[in-house]
Parts: sequence; structure tokens; C-alpha cells
Amino acid sequence: MFFEPVLIKYKTYLKRYYGFLRLLIIAERFTFLFLLMILFNAYEFAYFLPGMATFSKTQNYIDPYRFNIILMAVGAVIITFFAVVCDKLLRKKGEFNLISLLERNFPGLRTKLGTACDNNQNFNIVTNKLFLDVLKELIGIDIKKIAPLRQILRTFVIFLLFSGLIVFCVAEDFSFDISPSQLKEKIPDLPAGKAAGDVENETVDDTEYGVETVIIKNGEQIEMEINPSLGLGFTNQVDSETANELNGSSNGSKKGFRYSQSYSEELPEEYEPLIKQYFEKLSS
Repeated sequence: MFFEPVLIKYKTYLKRYYGFLRLLIIAERFTFLFLLMILFNAYEFAYFLPGMATFSKTQNYIDPYRFNIILMAVGAVIITFFAVVCDKLLRKKGEFNLISLLERNFPGLRTKLGTACDNNQNFNIVTNKLFLDVLKELIGIDIKKIAPLRQILRTFVIFLLFSGLIVFCVAEDFSFDISPSQLKEKIPDLPAGKAAGDVENETVDDTEYGVETVIIKNGEQIEMEINPSLGLGFTNQVDSETANELNGSSNGSKKGFRYSQSYSEELPEEYEPLIKQYFEKLSS
């Protein structure tokens, strides 16, 4: 092709600028992350690693403040590296397409340049004329117009701004009164889980001496509860008939046997299931 050397020259020129812009973007991301880490005392994340706190105290090569700054710088480098790798993996291959870039920015080359490149192996009167027209158009364009000079300048200014803030924060030991350890302390601790047996025992303890039931009297449901801990309606005495029965059924091996309390009042027969339930619980 007649115009191929011109395309190679333009591609080399533009790739140099776009490569420099890519480096500036990476540097901008690094300084931004580094600044955030300094402002929010992100070095404390490193001390969550086992042995890091001990190493920080035992090392004598650098003072603790500078050691923390190095930890944050290393963290920013690692995060930036992974961000660049992910960006490269997600980005489509051949993103820098010189043909599309030239056709998009120079109307005289639209469709012509792509057609000429597609027919670069066909040599006839028609294609030769197309090749010459494309060559004239390529020679007459100002390639600097599509160089990312403004993007480079803007990214460089932002990079300098972040760098200046980093220098100020490090020199003045400036950071916000926020740190990962403070956030961790503000998070409420979740209650420790209890085993099924503990929950069951806890429930039994709460109602160990209380009996709840519902009886029907005169067609109405009535909730009833007796709490023996109040000592109402119960005595510590055992009637003679009950004592004889207990003495007859006991043997010598049951020492320290405690008699259940006896109820001394007469209650309506509706209370019978309630009282029976109470003594069953008390004897269990």
C-alpha cells in the first residue's frame, strides 16, 4: 500500500501519547488511594494481620510513624496493581484502533481509509486511485489534533494536586479522627449463640415453679396461673395420711427425700387439672 508507512508513523506517534496518558492515570489512582489511606488511618488494617503489631514494635530500622506511612503506600500499590490488572482483563483487545480513530476525527477519510485497508491486496485502476486519494488525505491531516494532550494535562494537574496533599498530610501528621479500630468498636457485638440445651434449660428455669393453664368456666375461657413462690395457699406441713403413704413407699437408700408441699384450701373442681399439673412439675 502507498499509505502504509504514513499509518505506521501516525500509530507510533499516538501510541506514545496514549501510553504516557495511561501511566499518568495509574499514578493518579495511586496518589488518590494513598491520600485516602492517610486521611482515614488505613494503616490499622495491616495490624489486623497476625504478627504485624509485634513486628512493628520490635523493628528498629524506622520510627513507627514512617513505618505506618510505608504500610499505607504498599497497600495503595497493591490495590492499584489489581485495579490495573482487572482493567486490562475487562478491556476489549485492540482498543486503540487507528483506522477508526482517523475516520472519526477526519471526515475526508471516512469509509475511504477502511475500504482501502480492506482492499490492500487488490491492485487495479479503481483501487490505485483510492490508494492515492487516501495517501493525499493522510499527508494533509494534522495528527496532533487527535493526540490526547488535554487529557494528559488534566490528569497531570490532578496528580500534582493529590501529591501536594499527600506531602502536606505526611509533613503535618494530618488525618481525620476516623480509623478502622474506632469503626470496629462502634459496631455492636452480636449476642453469642446458645446451644439448644441452654435455651431449653433457660426456659425451664423461668417457669420451673409456675403453672399456666386455661380453664373453661360458665362457657368462658379463663387464664390461670399459680406461682408457688408467692407462698399463697400452701403450707410446709404434710398431712398424716400423705406422710404414712410416703413412709410406706420409701426405702433406706432414699435419704434426704423432700416432701412436696400440701395444699390446704378447698378449690372448685375446675382447678383440679391446674393443681395436678403443678405437682407433676414440682416432683419432676
